[in-house]
Amino acid sequence: MASSGFTCRYGNQAPSISFSGSGFMATYQLGVTQCFLTYVPWILKTAPYVLGASAGSLVAAVIVCEVSPILIRDEIIHHAKEIRKIPLGPFSPSSNMFHWLRRVLTKYLPADAHVLANGRLAVAMTCLSNGKHVVNTEYQSRHEVFQALLCSCFVPGYCGLQPPSFRGEYYIDGGFSSMQPFPPAPCSRDTLTVSPFSGDTDICPADSPCLWDMVVSGSTLKGNRANSVRIINALYPLGLETLEQAFDRGYKDTIDFLLRNDLAPILLLNAIPQDPLDWSLEEMNLEMREEEKEDDVKESETLASLEDNTLEMIVDDVFYRRHKQTLQLSFWICLCFGHFLFFFCNIFVQSFGRSVKQRLPTVALTFKGLKSPTQPRLQRKQTASS
Repeated sequence: MASSGFTCRYGNQAPSISFSGSGFMATYQLGVTQCFLTYVPWILKTAPYVLGASAGSLVAAVIVCEVSPILIRDEIIHHAKEIRKIPLGPFSPSSNMFHWLRRVLTKYLPADAHVLANGRLAVAMTCLSNGKHVVNTEYQSRHEVFQALLCSCFVPGYCGLQPPSFRGEYYIDGGFSSMQPFPPAPCSRDTLTVSPFSGDTDICPADSPCLWDMVVSGSTLKGNRANSVRIINALYPLGLETLEQAFDRGYKDTIDFLLRNDLAPILLLNAIPQDPLDWSLEEMNLEMREEEKEDDVKESETLASLEDNTLEMIVDDVFYRRHKQTLQLSFWICLCFGHFLFFFCNIFVQSFGRSVKQRLPTVALTFKGLKSPTQPRLQRKQTASS
């Protein structure tokens, strides 16, 4: 956790807030958001930019579009419960992560999402064609907010093979180019960072010091066992209780942050229970089952309408689409593989460089200490010979 004081760093100026890539561990960041809403909602309401990469962009959208963090947390936990029933979980072809994401965005994004998000919601994306980091803050319609969030969360292979597009350009997960996005200068310095992985961020789990650091897309994470388990849970949740505990941990870490930086009256913190409220998933599950039944009815109606078309037209259309999709998928797979290769090579090179840089002064001092005892001997030999 960052050691610099929040108050002296930002003064009276409202900071922007940045949420890192997090996967299923976004429940930690939702716990942070819930704590802010409970004790210091002014920090969220006055933030010039609310930034997010990958699943962190969903948390940023929750804040800007005024959606309940509890609802999104329950959606994530429910989806994790469903995919754990499938062999290989989210890595199985039958697990449609992108379909779930589309459904959640369709359900919770308000009609005026573009009005609320314009100039404030900063969604980080990675351009598929050239790998450049793009942070978009301008939206003309609800559909553009929808598409920007899809692009920021798209991990090739994990979410499918066909990447989404935004304004005619294909994009993939924002975490490939920047794990922790920052607003443009001069606002980049005044940014409160939140991550579910321990490292050099303002609000994150407080782990004990370790000898090795990982540098992931510009963000420094502690290379310890606890972080390794968190990364695994971000991609493949090992247990539903882990996601619930992450929400509680984010809530409590934020209370510690507020107390440490004198950002909320102590009387207020003592007057309200310092634990997130216990919400039941049962009502949400019933509602989701009804929606799934409605989706099945709509699909049946769509299939019935297709019967009116001639068989010949359907065959020609399917053949044309399959041929076109095969060429596109081959091209996208090559590009995505290149991004994956560069991403992991970059992690290794930056992590190794940071480790060497940290240990070089120690090695130099040790070498100097070993070398210094030989100098008096040389001086005595020179004196004796003279």
